[in-house]
Order: sequence, then C-alpha cells, then structure tokens
Amino acid sequence: MNSIIYQHLDLIQYVPLFFAAAIFVFTAMGWFFGHYRLKKQSGSQVIVRDSLATAIFGLSALVLGFTFSTSANRYSVREESIRVQAQTLGQVYESLKYLAPSDQATLKNSLNDLLNLRLTIVKDPKTRLEVDKGANQVLELTRKIYEQASRAALNAPPETQTFANEILMPQVKNLSTVFFTGIISQKAHPPSLLMRFLFFLLCVGAFLIGYTMAVKNENDWLLAGLYIALIGLSLYVILSLEMPNILMPYEEINRELLLLKETFSASP
Repeated sequence: MNSIIYQHLDLIQYVPLFFAAAIFVFTAMGWFFGHYRLKKQSGSQVIVRDSLATAIFGLSALVLGFTFSTSANRYSVREESIRVQAQTLGQVYESLKYLAPSDQATLKNSLNDLLNLRLTIVKDPKTRLEVDKGANQVLELTRKIYEQASRAALNAPPETQTFANEILMPQVKNLSTVFFTGIISQKAHPPSLLMRFLFFLLCVGAFLIGYTMAVKNENDWLLAGLYIALIGLSLYVILSLEMPNILMPYEEINRELLLLKETFSASP
C-alpha cells in the first residue's frame, strides 16, 4: 500500500480504476509498438514466442492469486476478531451483576463508550493516522475499564465477591487482550512492494496483449476490454477484503458489534 493512500484513505476506491486505466494504456502501447515493428519489417512476419508470453501471464496470475488468498485470509481474521470482541463485551456486560449498583452503572457507561468508539474509528476514516489515534484511544479505554473493574470487584457485595473475582475479572482481562489483537489485525496489509510488483506484472502482460494482437493481426478489443474490466474488478475485490470498512457496506463487517449496541440500548 502506498503511503499517499494511507494519508488519503478515500482514494482507495479509485485504485482499481487507476490499475485498469494503466492496463489499457499499456495494451494500447503494445498495439502501437507491434504495428511499428510490422512497418519497420516492411510487412514481413514478426515472431511472437507464445511460451514466453504464457510464462509472464502465469507469473501474473500466480502473484494475483497469492495476493487474493492472503487478503481473504486477513479478512477472515478480522471478521472473527469482531465476533470475539462482540462476544467478550457481551460477557463482561452480563457479569456486571456481581458488582454494587453504583459500580455497575459506571462500568456500563464505560463499556458503551468502548463500543461506540470501536464503531466510530472505522466509520468513514479519512487517514490512517486518524485510525491509529482511534485505536490508541480504544486501548486506553480498555485499561481504564480494567482499573474500574478491579476497584469495583473489591467493593462487590460479600455474597457475589467471589463471582466478581473469578468470573468478571478474567473476562475483563480477556477484553483487553481481544481488543489489542483486533487492532493488530486491522493494521495488517500486504506490503507495498508486492502491490507494485503486481502492478508491474499486469502492465507487462497488458503490453504483450496489445503487441500480440498487432503482430498477429488479431485485433480482438472485446476480449481485451473484458480482461481489463476483470482485472479492475479483481483488484476491487482484493482492496475490499483489505479495507472492508471503506469499500464494503459498514453494516456488513460490523454486524455483530451493531447488534450488541442495540442490546446495550435496550438494557435498563
């Protein structure tokens, strides 16, 4: 990922269009270069080594498939992390019944703040720095909740203090771990070197398509256009898996947390 995109996350949606436009340009360049070679050869046949072209296309397909596979895997990890966060928050919320009423109210407010903050930092982020600041705020809030729960467990009613120490506190401790792990998974993305290499391979492949069409006099721009459109769509899918909060419906990736928010709102 390019640092410019990190500074302007709203540009991510245009990256597939940029790739598609670049592929079109290189296809046209290959086509013009092929006609130039034919003209230079005075109409004699120009030989194209299909084995070499196939090797380049195969390498492009390999890198594209690897990028898609790793992006899909990271998306699954993020999705699972959100489920675990929602489940852990719900468990802590339910276990607050072991505390004194005043401490219950304080911790319920803190848990609501944590949930709202978690949902806010990933909704329409403008820069990566903005997301990172929000993530740090989430970690600070989880530490605050742990401190509040530790004090509240000491003041819990005698008949429920054992439950507060043995049930609530491990859940609160796990809450910090779960949110820390979730933030780490949100920051995982493919290295910029891989994306640049993929871009280079796709452009070389597009150049070969245009060049081959020209020298073989097989100007099938329909298939070339379909190739460009499919490459753009493939990159859009990959980026959607990498940045689901930007390119996917907000409610889809955060469904578990939004359902939990409704549950919190309905609770007294």
